[in-house]
Amino acid sequence: MKNRGIWRGLNIFFSVTGMVVVAAIIFLMVTNAAGLGTLLSVIGLVKSQSLFDSSTSEMIEGATAGIVDSLDDPYSKYLDKQTWEDLRIRLEAKFGGIGVYVLQDETGRLKIVSPIKGTPAYEAGLKNGDIILRINGESVLNMSQDDAVHLMRGDPGTQLELGIYRESDGKEHDYTIIREIINVPSVEDSMLDDSPAIGYIKLNQFHAQSATEMADTLNRLLKDNRMEGLVLDLRGNGGGDFDSSIDIASIFMDGQEVVSVVDAQGNETVHHASAGSVDIPLVVLVNGDSASAAEILAGALQDNKRAILVGEKTYGKGLVQTIYPLRDGGALKLTTSKYYTPDGIDINEIGITPDYIVEQKADETADLQLEKALELVKKEIL
Repeated sequence: MKNRGIWRGLNIFFSVTGMVVVAAIIFLMVTNAAGLGTLLSVIGLVKSQSLFDSSTSEMIEGATAGIVDSLDDPYSKYLDKQTWEDLRIRLEAKFGGIGVYVLQDETGRLKIVSPIKGTPAYEAGLKNGDIILRINGESVLNMSQDDAVHLMRGDPGTQLELGIYRESDGKEHDYTIIREIINVPSVEDSMLDDSPAIGYIKLNQFHAQSATEMADTLNRLLKDNRMEGLVLDLRGNGGGDFDSSIDIASIFMDGQEVVSVVDAQGNETVHHASAGSVDIPLVVLVNGDSASAAEILAGALQDNKRAILVGEKTYGKGLVQTIYPLRDGGALKLTTSKYYTPDGIDINEIGITPDYIVEQKADETADLQLEKALELVKKEIL
């Protein structure tokens, strides 16, 4: 009797589930009959009449990408298996490439940001702000940031041809660069002054190891150099891992709000810093290429009066993407939330305005923004 009851329950469950599925299919067919009919017609015509071949799996993949593209959101993308693998490698901070960050601006241009010192890109002479025109002879017009990054990566020892436009001289330049294994440290540091002892940290990106690298660097500067103040440089930092921005904010803050995130259903999640231990004067450098996680950190430090911001208005990317791995080995990168700074400010397509605006021209030899930051942090110490 017990087994009979279980089977009866299962039969009812699957019967109801089947009815729901059938009802959903019927609803889609009724409400989207024209669209579904068009889709089936296109598939049939491609299969029977196209001069070029396309497998069913390729058509499904193209349709999947098209669904995401219909959102008209530059940050939501269907990632095929190779692109998803490239992104995971980038977040793990070790890959074969030339050693640059790439950022897509509001007009769709792909810009080189902060060539990493000691890498093939840096040694070849690529500069911050160079606009990519061609990758291996292929135009990047209408190419996404992810696609460009994928093309620029490759096995160590292979050759990459890059065509760029440099606004500072108004000329195009062609480079042939040999790829290497790029170990990407997110942190570079130095001492700017000895009396008072002022440290400098350049945070290049936010990846899985960034918070640990930041904490280790700070501890060393505090212990070995008796650092009394710090300039944190977020210029050219295009962002990265969301959780990493919370963890780094927690180094400098003590329980205050870092950021609030609101999802598509209006549900709000407020993220607070844990108990931080670094309580020295802090000035943060930002510019138009400081985006995403860099803006979360900068906004949290500014709104909580923990740091002074110097430089130029930030990029203005106040959206959060969630990555959903898919059965085909690819993934869906989907914008799922909008974030707000602790003061409740929506910075998307607006950016964060620094406390001190200092413009830095590309051909300027002196780093005027850094000079202003050094001046301000000295005042905070004295």
